[in-house]
Amino acid sequence: MEELGQAIELAMQKFKEEFGEDEKLEEGDEFVTIFNNCVLIISFENGKLQTKFIEGKPFKVDMALKIYGDEE
Repeated sequence: MEELGQAIELAMQKFKEEFGEDEKLEEGDEFVTIFNNCVLIISFENGKLQTKFIEGKPFKVDMALKIYGDEE
């Protein structure tokens, strides 16, 4: 369990690096962190931080959806 806590902490550090130290997740927000052998989805639902690990490597599809704007 200690390893899972460390993984969540590292994901939150990356979130703060990207969005700033003062940024906090609000209701309905979520983000994904890709590790070497799994994916972690962190969301904020019903006032609580939710986490879900998915084993395996994610599939990569070369496509950009217009509803999310231009590809960077």
